[in-house]
Amino acid sequence: MKWIIGKIKGIGSWIAHLPLVAKIILAVVLVAVLFGGSFGSYKMYDYTQNDPEFCRSCHTMNVAWDKWSTSEHSKVGCHSCHVVSPIGGAQLVMNYLMENPDRNTNHAAVPDKACEKCHYSGDPQWVQVENTAGHKIHAEGQNIACQTCHGMRLHSFRPSTEICVACHADHVAGQEKAIKVEQMRDMHCTECHPFLREDSPLRPTRETCLSCHQKLPSQTVVFPEKAPMMWDCRECHKPHDQANPVVDCLSCHTNAKHEGLHGKTTHSESRCKTCHQPHQWTVTTREPCLACHQDKTTHNPTGVCADCHNFKTLGPATGTTPGQANGHAEEATDDSHAGVGEEG
Repeated sequence: MKWIIGKIKGIGSWIAHLPLVAKIILAVVLVAVLFGGSFGSYKMYDYTQNDPEFCRSCHTMNVAWDKWSTSEHSKVGCHSCHVVSPIGGAQLVMNYLMENPDRNTNHAAVPDKACEKCHYSGDPQWVQVENTAGHKIHAEGQNIACQTCHGMRLHSFRPSTEICVACHADHVAGQEKAIKVEQMRDMHCTECHPFLREDSPLRPTRETCLSCHQKLPSQTVVFPEKAPMMWDCRECHKPHDQANPVVDCLSCHTNAKHEGLHGKTTHSESRCKTCHQPHQWTVTTREPCLACHQDKTTHNPTGVCADCHNFKTLGPATGTTPGQANGHAEEATDDSHAGVGEEG
């Protein structure tokens, strides 16, 4: 220690006896060395910690790089998600230089906090998931780590259906809860169960279904905005249980088969959907009636049958008296429906 102190004092004494110009030159050189060393150290640190090109310099990272560069996170640096200490990073470099591996191994895990600092931040440039239907159940309710669903495939962050059925095994083809509707079997789970819908249940709502079904080509089904019974589609449609809708009109309309013309033989034996078009339900045209009553094509052609023929009572339609409903109210009480065949 005394030797070091002595050397320092000797250098100081030597500098003190230098001419002023030499002192200035020496000071400039020292500052340049210190600045250059600091700047070089900073650039080296920035390159190894923040520049994805550093990761790419390992030949084993080519596949990971290619997938990352075309992913949703292509503008995010590697270490923004992959947390590794400077010592851990140095160990990776030493292992690469000394062992020269031919493939990449798992390293630098992605903790949930790395995901949350963007996706729970409120910053609109990132998808925010805090109040979304799927994440409230899976991430918050069941405490499932982000990587369980989003980290199963290299730099491919949208979970596949195979990832969903890893837990929901009873939804696999051939199992109890598998999709029964053929046209829906190849759909991704999130097309009906929207994970990113905010402040909403994960089960599909009426809006979820209509967002697709209203756009289908050659659509024969209509969805009037003011139709009755506009509840969630799953009340009747249960694609995980059976292909056809589960509809039991009489479970609610308990007296329908006995009211007005509904009680007439042919009507009471017919299926409700023979006359009531699904999703529209209210009969607003003559066509359903004329499908069977073909002899009435020219009968009061400008009106709707229900204007005169009351299906709730056997009298004329509401607000009319016999002989006043376009001159046809008297016909409303006859048994003109007997013998008209319809499929039950």
